[in-house]
Amino acid sequence: MERNFSRAAVGLMVGVPLAWALLLLLHPTGDGDDFYPVVADNTTEWLVVHVGTLVFVPLMAAAIYVLLNGLDGTAARVSRIALGFFVVFYLAFEVLVGIGVGVLVDEGVEAQVVEDFVDSTLIVAFEMIGTASLLIALTAAGIALRREAGAPLAVPILLVLAAIPISWHVTPFGQVGLALFIAAVILAMRVQPAPGPVSPARST
Repeated sequence: MERNFSRAAVGLMVGVPLAWALLLLLHPTGDGDDFYPVVADNTTEWLVVHVGTLVFVPLMAAAIYVLLNGLDGTAARVSRIALGFFVVFYLAFEVLVGIGVGVLVDEGVEAQVVEDFVDSTLIVAFEMIGTASLLIALTAAGIALRREAGAPLAVPILLVLAAIPISWHVTPFGQVGLALFIAAVILAMRVQPAPGPVSPARST
């Protein structure tokens, strides 16, 4: 199957994950599992990264959607549906944890209240559904590219491996996942359509 991508499409599929990876270099990190000390020492960086992530989540979904251009099988449809769930639930998680925690810490809310907020059932559910949706979307996209576009086996493998690190997004996991996605995109775009049957010469 021949699929031609415009420069804008290539820019979206490669530029978005690259730009997001650069933004995630600013993501504050810590040695333990507690959020409060990490955010308290780097509130501005925390808010900048997560406000930016609110932009990159739908852009990343758009990049995956464009990668599926021209594919109409079951796997491609499953991927597109899962992308919708990823955007809705992962954005909700980012708003609550990324923006919510940053605001709570900036307002001087006690550490234990912040940690209890992060560990709430609702936030955990949003994170799990958003992460699972991205995993399903990338897995199904890999299957669709393999079956319908003749992509090499490395493409679905790279896409599956990229899902969890992207959803974690903290340095260096985010950069690793996004690099794997870019590699999968490049391999998928390099696939050449199989030559069609040669028509027999017509006798005169």
